[in-house]
Amino acid sequence: MFEFIIAIGLFLFIVLIVTKNIKPSRSRRRQLKNEPPPGSLGISIDGQEMIQALDRALTNSYVENVKNRVLLENHKLQDYEFEWTLFELKRYFIMNSLLKSVPMFSTRVDEIWHEMLMFTRDYEKFSKSFYKEILHHTPNLESTPIPGERAFFDWVYLSLFELTSNSKEIWGGFLQNPIKRQILDDFKHLPEKDLLSKYFRKNEDWLDVKKHLITKMKNEIKQADYVKDGDRPLGTPNSMGGPQLYNYALGAVVFYSIYEEEQFQDHMSELMPGEYNKEPHGTGSACSGYACSSSSDDSGGDSGGSSCSSCGGGCSS
Repeated sequence: MFEFIIAIGLFLFIVLIVTKNIKPSRSRRRQLKNEPPPGSLGISIDGQEMIQALDRALTNSYVENVKNRVLLENHKLQDYEFEWTLFELKRYFIMNSLLKSVPMFSTRVDEIWHEMLMFTRDYEKFSKSFYKEILHHTPNLESTPIPGERAFFDWVYLSLFELTSNSKEIWGGFLQNPIKRQILDDFKHLPEKDLLSKYFRKNEDWLDVKKHLITKMKNEIKQADYVKDGDRPLGTPNSMGGPQLYNYALGAVVFYSIYEEEQFQDHMSELMPGEYNKEPHGTGSACSGYACSSSSDDSGGDSGGSSCSSCGGGCSS
């Protein structure tokens, strides 16, 4: 009898130890900061016409219906959290008005996009009004992460928009990976018209913004070459913080992506010690069809994995 009691006690002790060390498969999302988003989507270039066109296409009644549906399905979601996530979805829509295809890197944002799709007629009306075609929500059947695409997403996003602390919570860590070499080679060698054809939507809408992004990338590649040749130092942002730091960091990302790819994360960690290692939650998504469902893994911070993308009528990816 004594041996039986000892065996039971040992068994319970082992169960306690194992249970204590098992991590839950789904991390709890951290709450966003309850503060107003920047005006005009925090756009950092002359893009007011884009913002106004988006606001006209995305009607208040449509947004209100989507909001009611989202809040009904998620009782713990606060109004301001919905508004912040919608804010980032609008930024995503702006990026889609410029680029041919934009992967989705946020479960939070993707969830609202899914709910928008449930209102089929409203979504079609919005999409055709803003894009002149249906912006399809398409699955990415690749099972491996796409850090190169995430890096280009980060570069475009930070070239267009002011970064906020809630942006980092919603999208996960920025500038975690080097930009894909093929993208950098294209922007270095291809003329503007070829880059417009390969990477951007084939229309005249917001052409100045598209050309601005092309010029900016070409200039940063040129500056990287100057640094490599010793014509100028890369420099260190000792007193920079917030948006100013990230604006500077984009040039460093281009340089390290070209010339120090293997040590990219080490260099960026040194450049942004207070920011680079803070890994927000709530990223990642998984799709299996036109209206796909969110991943059960909300741990975030993969900074490169995604199974969803957007695609216009002429896009094949």
